[in-house]
Amino acid sequence: MTELKNIYEKVRHLISYEDFLAKVEERKEALGGLCDDEMCARLVLNDLGVSSTEREVVTIDAIDENSGNISFVAKILAVYDPREFSRNDGTVGRVANVVVGDATGKIRVSVWDSKVDAIASGEVKVGMTAAISGYAKKGMAGAEVHVGNNGVFAQSNEDVAYSTPTRKIADIKDGMSDITILGEVLDLSQIKTFTKKDGGEGRVSNMTIGDDTGTIRVSLWDDKADFVNDAKIGNAVRIQNAYSKNNNFSQKVEMSLGTSSIIEIVDEDAGYEQKFLKVDEIADGMNGVNISGVILDISDIRTFSKKDGSEGTIGTIVVGDSTGKIRVTLWDEKTVYLDEFDFDETVDILNAYSRVNNFSQQVELNVGNRGNVVASDKKIQYQEKLDNINDILPGKSYSVQGRVLEIGEIREFARDDGTQSAVSNIELEDDTGRIRISLWGEHADVINSVQIGMTVRIIDAFSKFGMNEEIELSAGNKTRVVIL
Repeated sequence: MTELKNIYEKVRHLISYEDFLAKVEERKEALGGLCDDEMCARLVLNDLGVSSTEREVVTIDAIDENSGNISFVAKILAVYDPREFSRNDGTVGRVANVVVGDATGKIRVSVWDSKVDAIASGEVKVGMTAAISGYAKKGMAGAEVHVGNNGVFAQSNEDVAYSTPTRKIADIKDGMSDITILGEVLDLSQIKTFTKKDGGEGRVSNMTIGDDTGTIRVSLWDDKADFVNDAKIGNAVRIQNAYSKNNNFSQKVEMSLGTSSIIEIVDEDAGYEQKFLKVDEIADGMNGVNISGVILDISDIRTFSKKDGSEGTIGTIVVGDSTGKIRVTLWDEKTVYLDEFDFDETVDILNAYSRVNNFSQQVELNVGNRGNVVASDKKIQYQEKLDNINDILPGKSYSVQGRVLEIGEIREFARDDGTQSAVSNIELEDDTGRIRISLWGEHADVINSVQIGMTVRIIDAFSKFGMNEEIELSAGNKTRVVIL
């Protein structure tokens, strides 16, 4: 028995003494008692990938498809659900895959049959250290290790250092895996449920994080979705074992977190610094735009049908700073901000994107699922820029101020959809010229409050050719009319 204990010392890092003795007995039975305990013990060492003359524990970088039986200790980085399969003889087999790593690299390990119990029971978790003995062979992505019933896959108390490089957001490309990243939470969505292809219910939430190189959207699936209930905007988070893919709709790279991913709030500086633009610096096709501005106008929320038949919501605000003003469109769940803010409040528009409006031909901002609107304590000065009437050209929005020269009557009419509306008109004059203004919808009632000679400011009216091919302004739902 003393010799058995001496032999066991070579594998005590891999297996308990009780399990070792049990394997010795299994060997004796398999050989019909033709070998003694010491010989069977040395055969067990060979099964475990350890030489009977010296301890051979390898590091992952030394494992290749020709390594044969090997033993090593590594940290578990990812655990995938076990699955069952039918063998040719009709029996049912089980297999589960894990990814492990040490200071020299990482490798995939396939665990078979009875060894799957530790994974199925939840005993094996990401972050723990495992002692592994198995057989190395060629896999789809290089060498991998297979652990069968005679192998070892057990928790170890040894300390194994594994660190994957922390990437920057700007370096994330489509199709990457095992991503570790540090970022600051910029936006959090609500948890949504959906039906999976197998009929089961899935859950997903989203957030946007940023570092000193940019921002990226992160999708958290199923159990990971609950993280948005614990996190707050401004938290620093470390994400491990994420994967990236291209969003087919936005054509932007995003990250996803599955069952084997890790996300935690950390007390670190992600290096994210919001860079704010002025309104006059915004051009078409920009992403990740941050601006601060005073709210000049707020629209009602409207619903529309999406291409997939679902219902969407949309609303707009107009914000201004010392360089100008810009229309901001809020999509779907972001329309809640229309009820949270009021005229003349200062807000930060975060992580928006810019597009040219095909109708007005002016650059506008959009706040989608990556964007955010938050209250700001910045002191923003906005002065409405007024256009000279003589400078007005067709096909653009203008703001003018002038004296009332003529006042028309209100005319009611039926829209194409059968609803009733109204229109009236006034004529304004400034020092450069005069122009007719059509007042549509609720603006038509303005003529009941103005008199000849009064000064009126018309903000964001659209110019077009009217009667006699003369340019006129049209005041619609985006227009503000102020009697001075």
